[in-house]
Amino acid sequence: MVRRRGKKWHLKLSLYDVEVGAPTPARTKKEAETIGEAIKRAVRIGDAHHLDPVERDVCLRIFENRGWDTLPGLVVEAVKPHKKLQELVLVDAIKMTLSDPEVRKNPNRERHVYAFAHIRDFFHDDCRVDEIWIPEIKKYIAFRQSEGAKGSTIGKEKAALSLMFKILIQHRVVSDNPASMVNAPSDEDGEREVYISKADFMEIVAKLPRWEQPIVLTLFYTGMRRGEALGMKIGNIDWDARIIRLTRDQTKEGKAKRVPICLAVIPILRQAVGDRQDPEGMVFLIDGERPPSEDSLRKPWVNAVREKGLVPGPTVHDIRHVWKINALESGMDEEIRRAIMGHTSRKHQNAKRGDVHARYGQASDEHLVRVIDAMTFDHGKTKILVARTTRIDGQKKQGQKRDKKSQIYIGSLSALA
Repeated sequence: MVRRRGKKWHLKLSLYDVEVGAPTPARTKKEAETIGEAIKRAVRIGDAHHLDPVERDVCLRIFENRGWDTLPGLVVEAVKPHKKLQELVLVDAIKMTLSDPEVRKNPNRERHVYAFAHIRDFFHDDCRVDEIWIPEIKKYIAFRQSEGAKGSTIGKEKAALSLMFKILIQHRVVSDNPASMVNAPSDEDGEREVYISKADFMEIVAKLPRWEQPIVLTLFYTGMRRGEALGMKIGNIDWDARIIRLTRDQTKEGKAKRVPICLAVIPILRQAVGDRQDPEGMVFLIDGERPPSEDSLRKPWVNAVREKGLVPGPTVHDIRHVWKINALESGMDEEIRRAIMGHTSRKHQNAKRGDVHARYGQASDEHLVRVIDAMTFDHGKTKILVARTTRIDGQKKQGQKRDKKSQIYIGSLSALA
């Protein structure tokens, strides 16, 4: 069983005929369920070698709280302090960092685990630590920016890398911390203005794996978040009313909401569901077997965008911005639009207008369907602008920014600088 408490998803499992619970760093209910299933399998087979770092951390916490003997593979030995830098690879350095006593009790440890996952994807586990220096860290930051990661997110990942070098210094493995010599981007850097024409979007979709195509098409026509679409169950779809009814534990804002289904989405969802009837079954599966994750969406999307020739390219999250623009251009009522997207009201809204969900909550299902049927999904040519903050005399000048290397794409023509 998985329950949300505050901002965290908590597991409640039956292990060795004992009911146990533990918080998880999962971002969605589905991720928490995946962690729980992996832990139950480890207990069932008596081996934890298949667990990833996040699953292993949650499982180890449960075992330590209960005083149980650990499973084989559950405790990963840290790299010995005397190991030479020339022999030390990234995955061992990360294990040493996460095994440090101070890091283990640090409340930010879970955040570091997720940050290291991105770092490992870029540098690879067998990358030697002595090959990671200032230029390589700058390349990593530039790569994450190209993926659309926010400055604050990249800052947390750089902080994790800096922590790793700090631990290595304590163990006298290295003498310098190159991550501390690199500035993390601010949230102003990488500000994006993205619109994808329907023709270009369909070309990108055609280059995606068949299992991913219905997911991104659903995002394009509904404005849902990735996590909402990936966590959608068959029982959430009201076919007769043409409404997707999400519960409060399926939305980021923690409120139940209705997402109207336009006519174009019906065959997409019908094909994804097939003849499955279980209301608890996930709508989207990879090859009809396992549910996809947000990370599994990203890599094929990036490859498809590159093949299309869009650099800097749109991210999967940018699809929500495209839906927002299409809704605006279609004349959709602002409160309806913001409520469907799950946006809260702005601070400057007049009190007389009330909560952003007021009119949305009063609207009937039929009204929402009429609204979505009146929406159109092609309002111009593809435009991708990425702003970079400029620095003058080494200082970022307050209020002065320009678009550095901003790219504009028009239809299927080549990029114009």
